[in-house]
Amino acid sequence: MTSPAAGRIIAAASLRAQERGEQCFAIIVLHSGARTSREKAIVEENLQLIMARNAAPVVHESADIPRALVSAARHCGVRTLFIGSARPRLLGRSVVEKLVRLAPPFDIVVVQRDGAETQNRR
Repeated sequence: MTSPAAGRIIAAASLRAQERGEQCFAIIVLHSGARTSREKAIVEENLQLIMARNAAPVVHESADIPRALVSAARHCGVRTLFIGSARPRLLGRSVVEKLVRLAPPFDIVVVQRDGAETQNRR
């Protein structure tokens, strides 16, 4: 949720939760350490979007984003996790790839950069 484009993810997740009559949780995982003023501004802007969509923000600080997402989602009873697509990587796996490899007990919906959704089942 430190991406300026997180609004699309927040909108898609809150709409799906509303359609299902469920609570929407917006899980924000921040890396430990200092943040730039730009990162702080993006987080603040996204928190305002989360609150405007009647979602509940859940903030974690961790170096392991995929594991923190799974832990928070399990704690909140999340059935579907919405996540933004990553830029193509030359080395290593993206957060989405690492998340899928953890085989979480919930569905994962990847919101593409163009706003389209790709759903991965458990």
